[in-house]
Amino acid sequence: MLFKIKLWFFNNKNFLRMSRFIILTVSLLLVTWIFDHQYIAIKSYIPKQLLLSVEVSVNFLSNISGIFLTISIFCFTTIVTVLNKYSSSISPRLLQSFIDRTGVLGLYGIFVSGFFYSVISILLLQDFGPDQHVVAGSFGIAYAIIAMLSFIAFSRRVLDNIKISNIIEYIFSDCEKLIDKEVEQREKAEHYEKGDESTKLSIVAENSGYLFEIKADEIFKELNGIKAELTINKRIGEYTIKGESIGELNIFQCELDDNDKKELKEKLSPLFLINAYNNREEDYHRGIVSLTEIANMALSPGINDPNTAIMCINKMSSLLGRLLSTDNHFIILKEDEDVKIIYQTYSVEDELYLGFSQIISYSSGDPLVTKAILQGIYIIYTMADIGAKKSIKKFFDDIYEILIENFTHEIHLETFKRIRNNMEEQVSL
Repeated sequence: MLFKIKLWFFNNKNFLRMSRFIILTVSLLLVTWIFDHQYIAIKSYIPKQLLLSVEVSVNFLSNISGIFLTISIFCFTTIVTVLNKYSSSISPRLLQSFIDRTGVLGLYGIFVSGFFYSVISILLLQDFGPDQHVVAGSFGIAYAIIAMLSFIAFSRRVLDNIKISNIIEYIFSDCEKLIDKEVEQREKAEHYEKGDESTKLSIVAENSGYLFEIKADEIFKELNGIKAELTINKRIGEYTIKGESIGELNIFQCELDDNDKKELKEKLSPLFLINAYNNREEDYHRGIVSLTEIANMALSPGINDPNTAIMCINKMSSLLGRLLSTDNHFIILKEDEDVKIIYQTYSVEDELYLGFSQIISYSSGDPLVTKAILQGIYIIYTMADIGAKKSIKKFFDDIYEILIENFTHEIHLETFKRIRNNMEEQVSL
């Protein structure tokens, strides 16, 4: 049940971010009710400059309610226009990143909440005389100032986040942090000693969808007292179908009958959280995919911006080089003396193919993009661990043959051959 609640909150986070300002409205109305209706004597401690007459307050709140309503409509129209422009120029998958970085829904929520505060405050002031002084109008002024400052800050963030170079840099910085953490975990990861007899159980998905989260702590509790190693072969964000294997449990030094095995499988399967939407964000691979998509759109005929694609290739090469600098391709989610939960990540071949395969097809014989691809893989090779170099070299040789088929002039071929010769020199070292 808790998993379903968490999924609901995650899938509706945009709505929740906007609606959270309703709490601000309720809080402000409660405070004004305390000052103006319940404990009127408290107002004697407030400077007179901060109190407005009921007549002035009602006039101001009436005007500002109309302004907030107008700005809310205008703001929503602007948001839709900007998002359409953003999705057509960059990548539809990056819309959520734009929403998160700019706080666009928060700004919309501020104006909508301001409208409700103004209207409800007017209703609460009907029983007061026109010359009485209240705090409702003062809070309205403060709210309007905050709303304007928020709009100025939002405008600045939009201008920063609409620049393609800034978008790429943001993605690179976020992904680099995740990869550094991933590499640190990989370097510490170790399997159990091989050779011990074990009972193997296949853990299958309960329903179809994208693997969203692995409840390692809950799995750990279910395996308490059993010496076992659970290897999770399905990756976060990958699509799985009901009944498909998502992991293999090796049980050591423990005999289980068929009923025990069935019961254990039934307990473990629900602990792999499956979501209908692939919107997991805290994953380094999502950053690499985002750079790939930006490069592909930049190389499309409608945009035709190879320099942006080259920028993405350079950033992605640096990230993949750092990622493959360790020999392990798995991490330990949780372990003790008896139990290990292992998450199997992408292999060298998978990482390179997923990162470069689409860009290669979109490059369409552009010499500078081709050079950037070859140079990028060469950089990855120089940064990678010795265990990954063989696979990288094979990938380089394969795509080299694919890429040079688009060129016949010697001036291009010589440039590519120099990169290949540099690669051969590195291999021979």
